[in-house]
Order: sequence, then C-alpha cells, then structure tokens
Amino acid sequence: MFKKIVALALAAGMVLSAAACNSSRSEEYPVKLANITISKAPDRVIVLSDSIADILVSCGFIKKIEGRSDECTQEEISGVKTVGSKLKPDLEKISALSPDVIFADSDMPKEQLTKLNESGFTVITFVPATSMSGISDLFGNIGAVMAGETTGREIGEERAETLSVTMDDLQRLIPESKVLVTACYLYDEKGTSLKDDTPSGKLFEYLNAVNVCKAGVADDEAFNALKLANPQYIFCDIGVKDKIMKSELFKDFSAVKNKQVYELSSELFSRQGNSLVEALTDMIEIMYPSVSINPEDPTKRTESSKAETSKAETSKAETSKAETSKAETSKAETSKAETSKAETSKATTSKVKADTSLKITKDMFFEFGDIKDDIKKVQNRLEALGYFNEEKSGYYGEVTQKAVKAFQKANKLTQSGNCDYKTLTLMFSAKAKAAG
Repeated sequence: MFKKIVALALAAGMVLSAAACNSSRSEEYPVKLANITISKAPDRVIVLSDSIADILVSCGFIKKIEGRSDECTQEEISGVKTVGSKLKPDLEKISALSPDVIFADSDMPKEQLTKLNESGFTVITFVPATSMSGISDLFGNIGAVMAGETTGREIGEERAETLSVTMDDLQRLIPESKVLVTACYLYDEKGTSLKDDTPSGKLFEYLNAVNVCKAGVADDEAFNALKLANPQYIFCDIGVKDKIMKSELFKDFSAVKNKQVYELSSELFSRQGNSLVEALTDMIEIMYPSVSINPEDPTKRTESSKAETSKAETSKAETSKAETSKAETSKAETSKAETSKAETSKATTSKVKADTSLKITKDMFFEFGDIKDDIKKVQNRLEALGYFNEEKSGYYGEVTQKAVKAFQKANKLTQSGNCDYKTLTLMFSAKAKAAG
C-alpha cells in the first residue's frame, strides 16, 4: 500500500475506474480511491472515526479492527484497544499495533494527519454522507477497501440497502394520521440544532413528522425560527433536557409545556451506520408509545403492541372466529391432520445424501464477517437442505448466520450461528436433518 493520506469526498459520489468496477472476483485489488491505491486487503485496521466504526461493524469487519479511538463506543468493539481521542490519537499506541490502514474523519486536524503521514501510515479520511444514496456510496467504498472492489463493494452496498429497507419498514409501523407533527433535535440549550438536510436530520420524515430546523437559516436567526415553529417534540443530547426545561427561552414552547422533551445521545445522530436505525427506533417508541418495537426484529411490532394498537381488529377477528361453524372447523382440522400425516410419511421416506464438496478439518471455523470460498460450499449445502435461498457469495452475513442457526435448531445443536467442526460434520453428512 502506498503510505499516503487522502480525503475521500465519498458523500458527493466518486467515479471509480471502469476497469475496477468491472473486475472479476479474482481481481479484487488494487482498489483505487482518489489518489490512493490499496494493493491488498488490510488485515489490521485502526478506526478513529466512530461513524466509520459503525459501518465496519455493520458490514461484519469487526475481526480486522485492532484499535479504536475513545469515541468508538460501539458494544461490538468494546474489547478492542483504544489509541486516544479521534482528533488527537496516541502515535505510540498506534505504532505498537502496526495497522495496514487507519480510518479517520475528514475534520481531523492537519497537524495530526501530518504526524501519521510522516510515520508511514496509510490514513483514509471520509466526508460524512449528505443523503441516503451517499451512505450507500460510503458503505461501498469502505467495503471495497476492506474486501475488494467487487466482493467488498457488494457487501457494503448490500448492508446499506438493508439499512434503508429497515428504516422504510419501521416507518410503515407508524399509525397513519392527518395531523401534522413537528419536532427537532437540539445539541444544547442555546438551540444548536440538527438540520433537515442531513441523513440524520431526515430521520424525522420516517416518523411522519417535520424537522422544523431548516438548513440555510443564519445562526443568529436560528433560535427565533425555532421559536416560531414551536415544535411539539424536542429531542436533545444527554444532559440538555433539564437545562431546556428550566430555561426562560423555552418556557413558552409547546414541547416544554407538555413535557415532551426527550434525551437521546448525539452519537446516534453523528454516526451513519446501525446507529441510524437505533435512533429512529428510539424516536418511534417515544412519539408513538403504542408501537412497541420487537427487539429481535425492529421491523415488527411485539404481540403486546399489536394488541394495544389493533383492539378493534382483534375484536372483529375473535367475533369472526366465534361465528365459524364447528363442522367447518372440524373438517379443516381433519384435513390438516391428514395432510400432516402424508407430509410426515413423505419426509420419513426421503433420504438426505452426504455432501463431500467441503474437506472438513477439526480446526475449521466460520463466523459472521468471514469471506471465504469454502463458505460458498456451506451456503450451497444449506440451500440443498432447505435453509438458505440467497446468492452464494462466500460472505458469512446475517442471512447465512440465521440459516446456520435454523439448521442447528432443527438438528439439536447449540444455536451459536457459527459453523464449528461439529456443525459442519453433521451438516455435510447423510444424517443432516433438512428444513421442515
């Protein structure tokens, strides 16, 4: 890798060479970004930017993170060594970890960048995305650095698409209303706000609400504009709520009078990975308490929430059920039993054939984030057994992990989601139990 420093304006969208974009999987590197060339996949990475750390975690590159700044507080990398603050990292600690690549924010002081440059490190800085399409570019470029122009970029863009789809699904959980809801996010009691022209600022649109803090308003006019808009909900940084509630400046605000001021960490709004979904989920549960998000799947309501928000529908369904003819119910149950019996008989007589495509060794182990050709064989086997129905990319992502868990559950193994020796041995044997 060339030992250079580069600021990548990824949010604006960067055109890569056609040769790189059309490269085959066997030609993942070099990856060219602006005036830097990454010649091979980095094995050791230090991440100073908490937003980029969010993306690396989302894309499954956790195992390659050897160091992090104090601001990178994601639970998934809490055990990784720290190297000081993101704007003034400890050079000695960084040197001790011998990173192949260092990820940083674009606002890192020039003095610190120069020191890292003179020490011979490859530092890549990123400008925050200004739109959801920009986030896709950001994910794609980070993925390309980590795992290659084709595979890595696909991983990044797919994860960004999953992020976008999840937020769309969350929006659909919100009850429809013709009443306009107004809201804002404040960083301090002076009225410094999250503007509506950023991905985080646009989260309010997913809440079916209007972010009253508009971009382009001069700083000296911002508070008056906020006061005129008089938001119904005020979200603010940790430690700011009490100051707002006691402030003479905010005493006439509807949100203050109605005690609808809520604290959420500003970290959720500065990061552009999984934290966006976390922020949206938290705001939905605050503004729409009847919509309780399922912690295992944020796109689905919990059963209690469904009961609270759909009493009329539930009552109607129960009435309909009571009116159902006993004779028809009995007939349906009999038919179901006969069908189940036939299917059970068919499953019993169907034999699973052993698969010898993967040479399994005792030290073989696959887990979330891995990228290997052998994982394609695992995905093919899971598909043959009925647990997997996606492209066989060789990337051990969430879909593969869920498929492995389903296989482990059906075959009475520990549901770790990882492919250890015991799981692989049974999976590729004739004793493997197929889905269903």
